[in-house]
Amino acid sequence: MRDSQKNYLIVGVFVLTMLSVLVIWLAVLSGSTQATTAYYMEFDNVIGLSSGGQILFEGYPVGKIENIVFTRRPEASAYRLNVAIREGWDIPEDSLAVMTQASLLSAVVVDIQAGSSHQMLTPGDRIPSLGSTNMMTAMSSVAAKLGHLADTSLKPLLENLSGGTDSLSTLSQDAPIILDNVKTFTRQLTTATTRLNQILDQSERPIETILGKAELASGNISTLTTDFHQTRKQLDALLISMRRIVSNNSGEIDHSIADLHHTLEVVASHVQEISSNLEATTRNMNELTTDLRRNPGLIVRGREFSEP
Repeated sequence: MRDSQKNYLIVGVFVLTMLSVLVIWLAVLSGSTQATTAYYMEFDNVIGLSSGGQILFEGYPVGKIENIVFTRRPEASAYRLNVAIREGWDIPEDSLAVMTQASLLSAVVVDIQAGSSHQMLTPGDRIPSLGSTNMMTAMSSVAAKLGHLADTSLKPLLENLSGGTDSLSTLSQDAPIILDNVKTFTRQLTTATTRLNQILDQSERPIETILGKAELASGNISTLTTDFHQTRKQLDALLISMRRIVSNNSGEIDHSIADLHHTLEVVASHVQEISSNLEATTRNMNELTTDLRRNPGLIVRGREFSEP
């Protein structure tokens, strides 16, 4: 009974130890054991972001999003991202946090573009941020503004043109409003184009890196193909040499095979005799060992001096 309780105790301690090691290992992998510093940033749109998302500094992982808080304001609503940055990581005051993604299939992350200021942010400060530089977001924004312009300016313009003289007089009265709308759209289109240019500038270096790696891989594949061709030539030469050797020595090989066959036949014919001799020798050895065991003096005196 005591032995079974002791075994249960040992098993329980082992299981608890393994569970503790597993928890510690998972904590180390998740990075929760590292000391961090709290900052926050604000965005008007957090599409693709969630708690636990990565925070990068010039592309290098330095932290994660702790939580996202929605703040409703009279002028404009915003999303506050409370982030945890690796302790001791300096962030210049004029740095800029941007929502971005490396490709269309990759996750959306926040990348902090380092500023040139010598003054660093203190823990708890707000990191200046810019709206999403996602290419799809920028293109959808341009499309939405084009649709808004069509609904507010172009559609009434076409209706007025189809209404005749009265419509033309009304159109002349509404011309200043239309011009204002066109100017507003032009400014919005310029802003969207600027953001799209920023996206293309940021994507230029990754694209060049991908193309460089693709070119390097192509060179490696070309070298590997050349090596395969050389290896194939060497194998072909080896096979030709072996075929030549077999062809030139086919008579000798046939003669050797015939001799081996004859040798096997001779051995097979004498196997019975050899077996009988081995059996007789074994029987004589057994008799000799039996006599020596009974009378060791036979080794000196011989059998004729042995007692009857």
